[in-house]
Amino acid sequence: MNTKQDTLTRLRKRAEAVLNGRAGIDGAKPEEFEETLHELSVYQAELEIQFEDLQHAYRLVEEAERQYADLFDFAPVGYVVTDANGVIVNANLTACAMLDVERGHIRNILFAEYLLPADQDIYHLHRRAVVNLGGSQICQVQIRRTNGEVFHAQLTTQQADQRTSTLRTVLTNVNALKQMEQAQQEALAHAKDISQLRGRLLTVLAHEFRTPLSVILSSAETLERYSDRLTDEKKSQRYRTIYNMVWYLNNMVQDIRSISVHEENDVPRLAAFDIVLFLSQVVNDMRMMAKPEQMLLLEIHAPHETEMVTWDQQLIRRVLMNLMNNALAYSQSDVQCRLNCEADTIQIQIEDHGIGIPLSDKPHIFEAFFRGSNTVEGTGVGIGLYMVKGAVVAHGGAIRCESSPGVGTTFTLELPREVTG
Repeated sequence: MNTKQDTLTRLRKRAEAVLNGRAGIDGAKPEEFEETLHELSVYQAELEIQFEDLQHAYRLVEEAERQYADLFDFAPVGYVVTDANGVIVNANLTACAMLDVERGHIRNILFAEYLLPADQDIYHLHRRAVVNLGGSQICQVQIRRTNGEVFHAQLTTQQADQRTSTLRTVLTNVNALKQMEQAQQEALAHAKDISQLRGRLLTVLAHEFRTPLSVILSSAETLERYSDRLTDEKKSQRYRTIYNMVWYLNNMVQDIRSISVHEENDVPRLAAFDIVLFLSQVVNDMRMMAKPEQMLLLEIHAPHETEMVTWDQQLIRRVLMNLMNNALAYSQSDVQCRLNCEADTIQIQIEDHGIGIPLSDKPHIFEAFFRGSNTVEGTGVGIGLYMVKGAVVAHGGAIRCESSPGVGTTFTLELPREVTG
Protein backbone atom coordinates (compact mmCIF):
# COMPACT_ATOMS: atom_id res chain seq x y z
CA MET A 1 0.00 0.00 0.00
CA ASN A 2 2.89 2.40 0.85
CA THR A 3 4.68 1.53 -2.41
CA LYS A 4 1.54 2.30 -4.40
CA GLN A 5 1.07 5.52 -2.50
CA ASP A 6 4.71 6.53 -3.12
CA THR A 7 4.30 5.78 -6.79
CA LEU A 8 1.18 7.90 -6.99
CA THR A 9 2.94 10.72 -5.17
CA ARG A 10 5.92 10.55 -7.53
CA LEU A 11 3.68 10.46 -10.58
CA ARG A 12 1.67 13.38 -9.30
CA LYS A 13 4.83 15.48 -8.90
CA ARG A 14 6.01 14.59 -12.39
CA ALA A 15 2.63 15.41 -13.82
CA GLU A 16 2.56 18.73 -12.05
CA ALA A 17 6.02 19.50 -13.41
CA VAL A 18 4.91 18.71 -16.92
CA LEU A 19 1.77 20.80 -16.59
CA ASN A 20 3.72 23.68 -15.16
CA GLY A 21 6.05 23.65 -18.16
CA ARG A 22 9.00 22.59 -16.15
CA ALA A 23 9.74 19.55 -18.25
CA GLY A 24 12.23 21.36 -20.37
CA ILE A 25 13.79 23.02 -17.35
CA ASP A 26 14.28 19.77 -15.51
CA GLY A 27 15.65 18.16 -18.64
CA ALA A 28 12.79 15.72 -18.97
CA LYS A 29 12.81 13.90 -22.22
CA PRO A 30 9.68 13.50 -24.37
CA GLU A 31 9.65 9.73 -23.85
CA GLU A 32 9.62 10.32 -20.10
CA PHE A 33 6.65 12.60 -20.55
CA GLU A 34 4.84 9.91 -22.52
CA GLU A 35 5.73 7.32 -19.89
CA THR A 36 4.31 9.52 -17.16
CA LEU A 37 1.05 10.02 -19.03
CA HIS A 38 0.80 6.28 -19.61
CA GLU A 39 1.33 5.52 -15.95
CA LEU A 40 -1.27 8.13 -15.00
CA SER A 41 -3.72 6.58 -17.44
CA VAL A 42 -3.14 3.14 -15.95
CA TYR A 43 -3.73 4.34 -12.42
CA GLN A 44 -6.79 6.26 -13.57
CA ALA A 45 -8.14 3.02 -14.99
CA GLU A 46 -7.34 1.23 -11.74
CA LEU A 47 -9.13 3.93 -9.77
CA GLU A 48 -12.17 3.67 -12.01
CA ILE A 49 -12.23 -0.10 -11.54
CA GLN A 50 -11.89 0.29 -7.76
CA PHE A 51 -14.64 2.92 -7.79
CA GLU A 52 -16.94 0.53 -9.66
CA ASP A 53 -16.08 -2.24 -7.18
CA LEU A 54 -16.89 0.11 -4.30
CA GLN A 55 -20.21 1.03 -5.89
CA HIS A 56 -21.08 -2.68 -6.34
CA ALA A 57 -20.09 -3.42 -2.75
CA TYR A 58 -22.19 -0.48 -1.56
CA ARG A 59 -25.19 -1.77 -3.48
CA LEU A 60 -24.70 -5.24 -1.90
CA VAL A 61 -24.55 -3.65 1.55
CA GLU A 62 -27.72 -1.68 0.84
CA GLU A 63 -29.49 -4.85 -0.36
CA ALA A 64 -28.30 -6.77 2.69
CA GLU A 65 -29.50 -3.98 4.97
CA ARG A 66 -32.88 -3.94 3.19
CA GLN A 67 -33.20 -7.71 3.51
CA TYR A 68 -32.21 -7.53 7.17
CA ALA A 69 -34.75 -4.77 7.75
CA ASP A 70 -37.45 -6.88 6.07
CA LEU A 71 -36.49 -9.94 8.07
CA PHE A 72 -36.37 -7.88 11.27
CA ASP A 73 -39.58 -5.94 10.76
CA PHE A 74 -41.78 -8.65 9.29
CA ALA A 75 -40.57 -11.63 11.31
CA PRO A 76 -43.42 -13.81 12.64
CA VAL A 77 -42.28 -13.02 16.20
CA GLY A 78 -41.68 -9.70 17.87
CA TYR A 79 -38.16 -8.37 18.38
CA VAL A 80 -37.51 -5.79 21.08
CA VAL A 81 -34.02 -4.33 21.60
CA THR A 82 -33.40 -2.74 25.00
CA ASP A 83 -30.48 -1.42 26.97
CA ALA A 84 -29.30 -3.14 30.13
CA ASN A 85 -31.97 -1.27 32.15
CA GLY A 86 -34.82 -2.49 29.96
CA VAL A 87 -35.39 0.77 28.07
CA ILE A 88 -36.56 0.06 24.51
CA VAL A 89 -34.01 1.09 21.88
CA ASN A 90 -35.72 -0.46 18.88
CA ALA A 91 -38.52 -2.87 18.01
CA ASN A 92 -39.69 -4.51 14.83
CA LEU A 93 -43.12 -3.91 13.31
CA THR A 94 -44.40 -7.27 14.60
CA ALA A 95 -43.59 -6.30 18.18
CA CYS A 96 -45.26 -2.92 17.68
CA ALA A 97 -48.39 -4.63 16.37
CA MET A 98 -48.35 -7.08 19.29
CA LEU A 99 -48.14 -4.19 21.76
CA ASP A 100 -50.59 -2.05 19.73
CA VAL A 101 -48.20 0.92 19.53
CA GLU A 102 -46.58 2.87 16.69
CA ARG A 103 -42.84 2.47 16.28
CA GLY A 104 -42.26 6.17 16.80
CA HIS A 105 -43.85 5.96 20.24
CA ILE A 106 -42.15 2.83 21.53
CA ARG A 107 -38.55 3.97 21.85
CA ASN A 108 -37.19 5.20 25.21
CA ILE A 109 -40.02 3.44 27.05
CA LEU A 110 -39.38 0.85 29.76
CA PHE A 111 -40.45 -2.51 28.36
CA ALA A 112 -41.71 -3.44 31.84
CA GLU A 113 -44.48 -0.84 31.48
CA TYR A 114 -46.22 -3.19 29.03
CA LEU A 115 -46.24 -6.03 31.58
CA LEU A 116 -48.86 -6.67 34.22
CA PRO A 117 -47.61 -5.39 37.60
CA ALA A 118 -47.49 -8.92 39.00
CA ASP A 119 -45.04 -9.97 36.23
CA GLN A 120 -42.69 -6.99 36.27
CA ASP A 121 -40.44 -8.59 38.91
CA ILE A 122 -40.26 -11.72 36.76
CA TYR A 123 -38.97 -9.66 33.84
CA HIS A 124 -36.50 -7.79 36.08
CA LEU A 125 -34.95 -11.06 37.30
CA HIS A 126 -35.01 -12.40 33.73
CA ARG A 127 -33.09 -9.38 32.42
CA ARG A 128 -30.54 -9.53 35.25
CA ALA A 129 -29.93 -13.22 34.53
CA VAL A 130 -29.08 -12.37 30.91
CA VAL A 131 -26.70 -9.58 31.94
CA ASN A 132 -24.99 -11.54 34.72
CA LEU A 133 -25.00 -15.06 33.35
CA GLY A 134 -25.01 -14.46 29.62
CA GLY A 135 -26.48 -16.90 27.14
CA SER A 136 -30.18 -17.06 26.36
CA GLN A 137 -32.82 -16.84 29.12
CA ILE A 138 -36.55 -17.63 28.86
CA CYS A 139 -39.52 -16.56 30.96
CA GLN A 140 -43.28 -16.21 30.56
CA VAL A 141 -45.23 -13.08 31.44
CA GLN A 142 -48.57 -11.44 30.75
CA ILE A 143 -48.53 -8.35 28.53
CA ARG A 144 -51.16 -5.63 28.41
CA ARG A 145 -51.53 -3.97 25.02
CA THR A 146 -52.29 -0.26 24.84
CA ASN A 147 -55.92 -1.11 24.00
CA GLY A 148 -56.25 -2.99 27.31
CA GLU A 149 -56.13 -6.53 25.94
CA VAL A 150 -53.92 -8.99 27.84
CA PHE A 151 -52.07 -11.96 26.36
CA HIS A 152 -49.56 -14.53 27.58
CA ALA A 153 -46.08 -14.09 26.10
CA GLN A 154 -42.81 -15.97 26.19
CA LEU A 155 -39.66 -13.82 26.33
CA THR A 156 -36.37 -15.19 25.01
CA THR A 157 -33.58 -12.71 25.71
CA GLN A 158 -29.86 -12.64 24.94
CA GLN A 159 -27.15 -10.00 24.67
CA ALA A 160 -27.19 -8.29 21.27
CA ASP A 161 -23.96 -6.34 21.77
CA GLN A 162 -21.67 -6.84 24.77
CA ARG A 163 -19.90 -3.52 24.15
CA THR A 164 -23.10 -1.51 24.47
CA SER A 165 -24.87 -4.01 26.79
CA THR A 166 -27.94 -4.03 24.56
CA LEU A 167 -30.34 -6.93 24.87
CA ARG A 168 -32.48 -8.51 22.16
CA THR A 169 -35.75 -10.08 23.28
CA VAL A 170 -37.86 -12.38 21.13
CA LEU A 171 -41.53 -11.82 21.98
CA THR A 172 -43.86 -14.78 21.25
CA ASN A 173 -47.62 -14.84 21.83
CA VAL A 174 -48.37 -18.14 23.61
CA ASN A 175 -52.08 -17.58 24.25
CA ALA A 176 -53.02 -20.57 22.07
CA LEU A 177 -50.49 -22.73 23.92
CA LYS A 178 -51.87 -21.61 27.27
CA GLN A 179 -55.40 -22.40 26.13
CA MET A 180 -54.29 -25.85 24.98
CA GLU A 181 -52.56 -26.44 28.32
CA GLN A 182 -55.66 -25.32 30.20
CA ALA A 183 -57.91 -27.53 28.07
CA GLN A 184 -55.56 -30.45 28.64
CA GLN A 185 -55.56 -29.85 32.39
CA GLU A 186 -59.35 -29.62 32.43
CA ALA A 187 -59.60 -32.85 30.40
CA LEU A 188 -57.22 -34.61 32.80
CA ALA A 189 -59.16 -33.29 35.79
CA HIS A 190 -62.42 -34.41 34.20
CA ALA A 191 -60.99 -37.86 33.51
CA LYS A 192 -59.77 -38.04 37.10
CA ASP A 193 -63.22 -37.02 38.37
CA ILE A 194 -64.87 -39.67 36.21
CA SER A 195 -62.45 -42.31 37.48
CA GLN A 196 -63.06 -41.31 41.08
CA LEU A 197 -66.81 -41.15 40.45
CA ARG A 198 -66.77 -44.64 38.93
CA GLY A 199 -64.82 -46.02 41.85
CA ARG A 200 -67.12 -44.33 44.36
CA LEU A 201 -70.18 -45.57 42.52
CA LEU A 202 -68.95 -49.17 42.52
CA THR A 203 -68.09 -48.96 46.22
CA VAL A 204 -71.45 -47.46 47.15
CA LEU A 205 -73.42 -49.91 45.00
CA ALA A 206 -71.52 -52.89 46.40
CA HIS A 207 -72.35 -51.70 49.90
CA GLU A 208 -75.95 -50.80 49.16
CA PHE A 209 -76.73 -54.03 47.29
CA ARG A 210 -75.27 -56.28 49.96
CA THR A 211 -77.93 -55.75 52.65
CA PRO A 212 -81.08 -55.91 50.42
CA LEU A 213 -79.76 -59.01 48.64
CA SER A 214 -79.05 -60.67 51.98
CA VAL A 215 -82.56 -59.91 53.15
CA ILE A 216 -84.06 -61.23 49.92
CA LEU A 217 -81.98 -64.41 50.12
CA SER A 218 -82.89 -64.96 53.77
CA SER A 219 -86.61 -64.45 53.16
CA ALA A 220 -86.57 -66.74 50.11
CA GLU A 221 -84.78 -69.49 52.04
CA THR A 222 -87.27 -69.19 54.92
CA LEU A 223 -90.22 -69.52 52.55
CA GLU A 224 -88.61 -72.49 50.84
CA ARG A 225 -87.62 -74.40 53.98
CA TYR A 226 -90.40 -73.55 56.39
CA SER A 227 -93.35 -72.78 54.15
CA ASP A 228 -95.45 -75.52 55.75
CA ARG A 229 -94.84 -74.08 59.24
CA LEU A 230 -95.53 -70.43 58.44
CA THR A 231 -98.93 -68.85 58.81
CA ASP A 232 -100.42 -66.96 55.92
CA GLU A 233 -99.64 -63.73 57.72
CA LYS A 234 -95.96 -64.72 58.15
CA LYS A 235 -95.73 -65.74 54.52
CA SER A 236 -97.29 -62.46 53.49
CA GLN A 237 -94.72 -60.58 55.55
CA ARG A 238 -91.87 -62.49 53.90
CA TYR A 239 -93.25 -61.86 50.44
CA ARG A 240 -93.74 -58.20 51.30
CA THR A 241 -90.12 -58.00 52.49
CA ILE A 242 -88.86 -59.51 49.23
CA TYR A 243 -91.12 -57.19 47.24
CA ASN A 244 -89.91 -54.10 49.11
CA MET A 245 -86.24 -55.04 48.74
CA VAL A 246 -86.64 -55.72 45.00
CA TRP A 247 -88.45 -52.41 44.69
CA TYR A 248 -85.62 -50.70 46.55
CA LEU A 249 -82.96 -52.21 44.28
CA ASN A 250 -85.01 -51.33 41.21
CA ASN A 251 -85.24 -47.73 42.39
CA MET A 252 -81.50 -47.61 42.83
CA VAL A 253 -80.81 -48.95 39.34
CA GLN A 254 -83.36 -46.59 37.82
CA ASP A 255 -81.76 -43.64 39.63
CA ILE A 256 -78.41 -44.47 38.07
CA ARG A 257 -79.89 -44.91 34.60
CA SER A 258 -81.92 -41.71 34.88
CA ILE A 259 -78.77 -39.71 35.62
CA SER A 260 -78.08 -39.75 31.85
CA VAL A 261 -80.79 -37.14 31.33
CA HIS A 262 -78.68 -34.71 33.29
CA GLU A 263 -75.22 -35.93 32.33
CA GLU A 264 -75.74 -36.52 28.62
CA ASN A 265 -78.47 -33.93 27.96
CA ASP A 266 -80.87 -36.58 26.68
CA VAL A 267 -84.05 -35.13 25.19
CA PRO A 268 -87.14 -36.14 27.21
CA ARG A 269 -89.48 -38.53 25.42
CA LEU A 270 -92.59 -36.36 25.45
CA ALA A 271 -96.16 -37.62 25.33
CA ALA A 272 -99.55 -36.28 26.39
CA PHE A 273 -101.27 -37.89 29.41
CA ASP A 274 -103.68 -37.10 32.26
CA ILE A 275 -101.68 -35.92 35.28
CA VAL A 276 -104.58 -36.53 37.69
CA LEU A 277 -104.87 -40.23 36.78
CA PHE A 278 -101.09 -40.60 36.50
CA LEU A 279 -100.37 -39.14 39.94
CA SER A 280 -103.13 -41.23 41.54
CA GLN A 281 -101.52 -44.41 40.17
CA VAL A 282 -98.04 -43.41 41.38
CA VAL A 283 -99.37 -42.68 44.87
CA ASN A 284 -101.17 -46.06 44.99
CA ASP A 285 -97.96 -47.86 44.01
CA MET A 286 -95.89 -46.01 46.59
CA ARG A 287 -98.36 -46.72 49.42
CA MET A 288 -96.90 -50.25 49.45
CA MET A 289 -93.63 -48.70 50.70
CA ALA A 290 -95.28 -46.97 53.66
CA LYS A 291 -94.62 -48.08 57.23
CA PRO A 292 -97.55 -49.59 59.18
CA GLU A 293 -98.13 -46.31 61.01
CA GLN A 294 -97.89 -44.18 57.87
CA MET A 295 -100.33 -43.04 55.24
CA LEU A 296 -99.52 -41.53 51.87
CA LEU A 297 -102.25 -38.99 51.22
CA LEU A 298 -103.20 -37.35 47.93
CA GLU A 299 -104.84 -33.95 47.63
CA ILE A 300 -105.91 -32.72 44.18
CA HIS A 301 -106.81 -29.15 43.25
CA ALA A 302 -107.81 -29.12 39.60
CA PRO A 303 -110.60 -27.36 37.70
CA HIS A 304 -111.28 -30.48 35.61
CA GLU A 305 -111.37 -34.22 36.24
CA THR A 306 -108.86 -34.68 33.41
CA GLU A 307 -105.82 -32.42 33.24
CA MET A 308 -103.58 -33.12 30.26
CA VAL A 309 -99.85 -32.47 30.29
CA THR A 310 -97.05 -33.15 27.80
CA TRP A 311 -94.10 -34.65 29.71
CA ASP A 312 -91.76 -37.63 29.73
CA GLN A 313 -94.03 -39.94 31.71
CA GLN A 314 -91.37 -42.44 32.80
CA LEU A 315 -88.95 -39.74 33.84
CA ILE A 316 -91.54 -37.87 35.90
CA ARG A 317 -92.59 -41.18 37.49
CA ARG A 318 -89.00 -41.63 38.67
CA VAL A 319 -88.97 -38.09 40.05
CA LEU A 320 -92.19 -38.58 42.03
CA MET A 321 -91.27 -42.05 43.27
CA ASN A 322 -87.92 -40.78 44.47
CA LEU A 323 -89.39 -37.85 46.38
CA MET A 324 -92.17 -39.96 47.89
CA ASN A 325 -89.76 -42.74 48.84
CA ASN A 326 -87.51 -40.22 50.63
CA ALA A 327 -90.47 -38.71 52.45
CA LEU A 328 -91.66 -42.14 53.63
CA ALA A 329 -88.14 -43.26 54.58
CA TYR A 330 -87.25 -40.20 56.68
CA SER A 331 -90.60 -39.79 58.43
CA GLN A 332 -92.66 -41.87 60.84
CA SER A 333 -95.87 -39.98 60.21
CA ASP A 334 -98.12 -39.34 57.22
CA VAL A 335 -96.82 -37.93 53.94
CA GLN A 336 -98.94 -35.46 51.98
CA CYS A 337 -98.89 -35.16 48.17
CA ARG A 338 -100.68 -32.17 46.62
CA LEU A 339 -101.49 -31.46 42.97
CA ASN A 340 -102.34 -27.89 41.89
CA CYS A 341 -103.30 -27.41 38.23
CA GLU A 342 -103.24 -23.96 36.67
CA ALA A 343 -103.68 -22.86 33.09
CA ASP A 344 -100.02 -23.06 32.09
CA THR A 345 -98.31 -24.52 35.14
CA ILE A 346 -98.59 -27.71 37.17
CA GLN A 347 -97.41 -27.70 40.78
CA ILE A 348 -96.77 -30.85 42.80
CA GLN A 349 -95.86 -30.75 46.49
CA ILE A 350 -94.61 -33.63 48.61
CA GLU A 351 -94.54 -32.85 52.33
CA ASP A 352 -93.36 -34.93 55.26
CA HIS A 353 -92.94 -34.34 58.98
CA GLY A 354 -89.69 -36.21 59.39
CA ILE A 355 -86.13 -35.49 60.42
CA GLY A 356 -85.69 -32.56 58.03
CA ILE A 357 -82.49 -31.36 56.36
CA PRO A 358 -79.71 -29.59 58.31
CA LEU A 359 -79.10 -26.01 57.18
CA SER A 360 -75.48 -26.78 56.24
CA ASP A 361 -76.64 -29.63 53.95
CA LYS A 362 -79.29 -27.73 51.98
CA PRO A 363 -76.92 -26.13 49.40
CA HIS A 364 -75.64 -29.62 48.48
CA ILE A 365 -78.73 -31.82 48.39
CA PHE A 366 -78.94 -31.82 44.58
CA GLU A 367 -75.27 -32.79 44.11
CA ALA A 368 -74.40 -36.28 42.89
CA PHE A 369 -73.57 -38.78 45.66
CA PHE A 370 -74.20 -36.27 48.43
CA ARG A 371 -75.83 -37.73 51.49
CA GLY A 372 -77.05 -35.62 54.38
CA SER A 373 -75.29 -35.72 57.73
CA ASN A 374 -78.46 -37.04 59.40
CA THR A 375 -79.38 -39.71 56.84
CA VAL A 376 -79.98 -43.30 57.87
CA GLU A 377 -77.50 -46.00 56.82
CA GLY A 378 -78.75 -47.99 53.84
CA THR A 379 -81.39 -45.50 52.68
CA GLY A 380 -79.85 -44.60 49.33
CA VAL A 381 -76.71 -43.85 47.32
CA GLY A 382 -77.07 -40.07 47.16
CA ILE A 383 -78.00 -39.70 43.51
CA GLY A 384 -81.80 -39.56 43.74
CA LEU A 385 -82.16 -35.79 44.20
CA TYR A 386 -79.40 -35.21 41.65
CA MET A 387 -81.48 -37.12 39.11
CA VAL A 388 -84.64 -35.29 40.22
CA LYS A 389 -83.07 -31.87 39.62
CA GLY A 390 -81.75 -32.90 36.19
CA ALA A 391 -85.13 -34.28 35.11
CA VAL A 392 -87.00 -31.16 36.26
CA VAL A 393 -84.57 -28.87 34.46
CA ALA A 394 -84.86 -31.02 31.32
CA HIS A 395 -88.61 -30.26 31.41
CA GLY A 396 -87.99 -26.53 31.76
CA GLY A 397 -89.25 -26.57 35.34
CA ALA A 398 -87.98 -25.72 38.80
CA ILE A 399 -87.78 -27.45 42.16
CA ARG A 400 -87.72 -25.85 45.63
CA CYS A 401 -86.95 -27.36 48.99
CA GLU A 402 -88.16 -26.03 52.35
CA SER A 403 -86.94 -27.92 55.39
CA SER A 404 -86.27 -27.59 59.11
CA PRO A 405 -84.50 -30.23 61.21
CA GLY A 406 -87.00 -32.11 63.35
CA VAL A 407 -89.97 -30.43 61.64
CA GLY A 408 -90.03 -31.87 58.15
CA THR A 409 -89.38 -31.22 54.47
CA THR A 410 -91.47 -30.01 51.54
CA PHE A 411 -90.38 -30.35 47.93
CA THR A 412 -92.28 -28.26 45.39
CA LEU A 413 -92.16 -29.01 41.68
CA GLU A 414 -93.29 -26.43 39.13
CA LEU A 415 -93.48 -27.66 35.55
CA PRO A 416 -94.91 -26.09 32.41
CA ARG A 417 -98.03 -27.93 31.33
CA GLU A 418 -96.77 -28.20 27.76
CA VAL A 419 -93.10 -29.09 27.25
CA THR A 420 -91.82 -28.78 23.71
CA GLY A 421 -88.87 -30.79 22.38
